[in-house]
Amino acid sequence: MTRTLENSGPHGAFKALTALIWIALPAIAGLYASAWAQLPARIATHFNFANQPNGWMSRKGSLIFFLVFATLVAGTATWVLSRVKSPDPSAWALLTLFYVIIGILIWAEQSVIAYNAQGRAVNVIPVFGAGMLAAAVLVVIALGTRRGAKFPSNPAFADERHASAAWAALFGVLTMITIRLTAMAPNIGSRLGLGLPVVLLLGSTALAWSGFHYLFSPAGVEIRTMGFRLRSISAGEIQSYAVDHWNWTGGYGIRGVGNRRAYVWGNRGVRITTANGQVFLGHDHPDKLIRDLELITRAGEAGKKQF
Repeated sequence: MTRTLENSGPHGAFKALTALIWIALPAIAGLYASAWAQLPARIATHFNFANQPNGWMSRKGSLIFFLVFATLVAGTATWVLSRVKSPDPSAWALLTLFYVIIGILIWAEQSVIAYNAQGRAVNVIPVFGAGMLAAAVLVVIALGTRRGAKFPSNPAFADERHASAAWAALFGVLTMITIRLTAMAPNIGSRLGLGLPVVLLLGSTALAWSGFHYLFSPAGVEIRTMGFRLRSISAGEIQSYAVDHWNWTGGYGIRGVGNRRAYVWGNRGVRITTANGQVFLGHDHPDKLIRDLELITRAGEAGKKQF
């Protein structure tokens, strides 16, 4: 019965669309097969922001590259999205982003084929901008979902901060490189296309430097960054918690889709199990978070006894 419910409704559609992304592989092979005889042995495969070719490969090597890239994207999408048990707006947005990436890959293949077989010009800016815009939309949706109800203005008895100077430095360097590339872009369209990655990298730098603030009060745990409330976990939602290790393959920053979320810049923290899923709070000294969570639990038990 449970399996039937999982395979029907929104969850069933989510699983079906996740599996359908693998159709990209035969689509890519079919596009090359249809134009194979028209392609020269050596073809232009990479273009700069002035839409001029600056990289070449054999046609067989190009086909293998596109197939391997599509396999990596589809495999990553399958691995990440298969872990979603209850798809929320951020999960659907992530699924859409994977389809956008596949769409960009197929567009790139078509453009390479058209340029080499027919001499048709390539314009990389619109599609590059669409990919960056899709990533920005995903960030906005992820920040706006599963935030929980805002707590009453009770004073917090603890404010634990979790940040990373190393990640902030890395993002800062990438930001400066992107700004430099933007300044070197040959036209306004290229500069606008690179402008969004600059904004995203600046935001990532500020996020890593400012870090996550965990505000503990009798009402529960509130997670904030740069003054913005990311998530509220009420005391009544908390079912259990324990020190846990964060696997680097899960990535860093704000992670997770569906009923799982993580706020992490390192490899240690506390995993909280709630009535609605799991939340991982990264911290270099997870024992401090355990201590603060125990105070919340005791406050809740004391309130029940008084009632």
